[in-house]
Amino acid sequence: MTVADPYRTALHAQWHASADPAIMVYERLVLWKGAPTFRYGARPKQGAEGLHKSLSSHFSICAYHSNPLYNVFCTVGGSFNVIPKSMESTGDPRGMRFEYLLHAAQEHAELACELLLMIAEHPHVHQREIGPGYVLPIGEPLIAGSALEFLYFTYPFLDDPHIYEVNPAGEVDHPKAYIQTLWVVPITRAERDFIRQRGVEQFEEFLHARHRERYDADFLRASLC
Repeated sequence: MTVADPYRTALHAQWHASADPAIMVYERLVLWKGAPTFRYGARPKQGAEGLHKSLSSHFSICAYHSNPLYNVFCTVGGSFNVIPKSMESTGDPRGMRFEYLLHAAQEHAELACELLLMIAEHPHVHQREIGPGYVLPIGEPLIAGSALEFLYFTYPFLDDPHIYEVNPAGEVDHPKAYIQTLWVVPITRAERDFIRQRGVEQFEEFLHARHRERYDADFLRASLC
């Protein structure tokens, strides 16, 4: 028996109506991580402004409670439009589109959703190309008492077992759209300075060596640098 999924049905209709690739993202996500434990709408706060026109009208955030310490939050619908300037930088006429993944404790679910929506809108609002290695200043600590003031973007190597193979779980390679899932890691000012001084590759090695220290989901952690 097939279980009805109204969200999937709506995304299929949106693909036929406006070539919105969110259905491809959602179906790949279900194959990758299974049915989400929760699915959040775009604006969890009452009275907040509407979606930016660059995002899918069906934008949502799927959450997976696969670890007792944190949930995995994944956007669906952030890839409605091509990232500004990415056709030129990649040489691919399809350009680059992104979805985003963030680890956070359930107690910070609302903040995680707000962050992911802001991130998905950011390159389109500011007409700025982003990608792996990009650092985004938040402008204030992530939460009260936190040292995390920046967001670092990389490939989801902790979540995607096929990240170094030809068909990564977090990738959609379609004739009409190329979509990559980026992992968002909150970092400190000292870690941002490490990236500036020693480069992205050394910082990635630094993260790999410390992947058991919960640097990705603990919003009150001390700086690793």
